[in-house]
Amino acid sequence: MTCWIKYWRGIFTMLTVVITLASTAPTAFAAGANPGVLPPGSHAYGNTYAEWSARWWQYVLSFPAATNPLFDTTGAACAAGQHGKVFFLVGSFTGPVVRDECIVPAGVALFFPMINIVDVNTDSQTADELRAEIAPIEDGAYDLHAAIDGVAVSNPAAYRTKSTVFSLLLPADNLFGLPAGAYAPAVADGYYLLLAPLPPGPHTITFGGTDGVGFSQDITYHITVQQPHP
Repeated sequence: MTCWIKYWRGIFTMLTVVITLASTAPTAFAAGANPGVLPPGSHAYGNTYAEWSARWWQYVLSFPAATNPLFDTTGAACAAGQHGKVFFLVGSFTGPVVRDECIVPAGVALFFPMINIVDVNTDSQTADELRAEIAPIEDGAYDLHAAIDGVAVSNPAAYRTKSTVFSLLLPADNLFGLPAGAYAPAVADGYYLLLAPLPPGPHTITFGGTDGVGFSQDITYHITVQQPHP
């Protein structure tokens, strides 16, 4: 999951972060153009795509830089901070990465961005103003791609998702270098996939893309889905 994060007003620096629905939960590999991938309009596991994208950012940005999952090069820490029926996969702060040691609980869906961006108010901006700043960057995205166990996801551009408005609680030593505390409003934009639970055993998931300012990511997870408890 990748993202390019815009300059922060008043800081005058550019920070690039590679990172970058209440219906019954669907079973894995339901019929459709992209088996196992829930349609963009889905409302499963308690949230819409727009709501899950906000929760994804709240998850990623809740970690201090020293332990942020974006720096995990092996996938061994992929379960840190995860809970509930949806498990977040992320990009990398160190460029393209292959994570071989990610263990995923049985029965959880996977949510991840091919490429995305977040914008957070630090100077009395409204949510609409924040959206207007980042929309052109995702409008220009290309080379969007994802594959599950070697099967490419078709029409990835159809999964464009603009988040609901949300707030962030940033820890000390956060990725932005901002003082710890609550920030709002925040908005995100990007291309996300929600994958229904995979069968127990090994799986390979790849995803990435390039945004309108030329930032690219290419991420590979070799995950192991645990056997369910008897």
